[in-house]
Amino acid sequence: MKKTKALLIALFAATLLVAGCASNSSANDNTAELGVIKSINKTNETQSGVNVGTLIGGVLGGLAGHQVGSGRGNTVATVAGAVGGAVIGTEVDKNANSQMFKIGVKLRDGEMVTVNQKGSAADLHVGQRVKIVDGEVQPA
Repeated sequence: MKKTKALLIALFAATLLVAGCASNSSANDNTAELGVIKSINKTNETQSGVNVGTLIGGVLGGLAGHQVGSGRGNTVATVAGAVGGAVIGTEVDKNANSQMFKIGVKLRDGEMVTVNQKGSAADLHVGQRVKIVDGEVQPA
């Protein structure tokens, strides 16, 4: 049982570490795709993937639940804490998110791509030259 607990804690720590290392910026723009904005529209769609609120909420909830009880009760509390924390983290992340924008970009090779992007699009406008780095549209 101690090995299971140690493995669970190590898994949570590794997940948190990986999430903390994720970045939306790129030190090397060699991977950037260049193009011109053709459209910017507000949307209710969300970005795909696990949001940070869910991940952090699950980890913190699991760690908090792990402090309760012993034996099977401890395992149940850990799982319940992780699930509850993930649900709460998802809701917090939804409420904290900015407006989503669907940005249509015509790449240099003529291909049209659409990027769902969170935040403000105040610094972006139709006809502007941009680069797409890590799935985010940025002024070129």
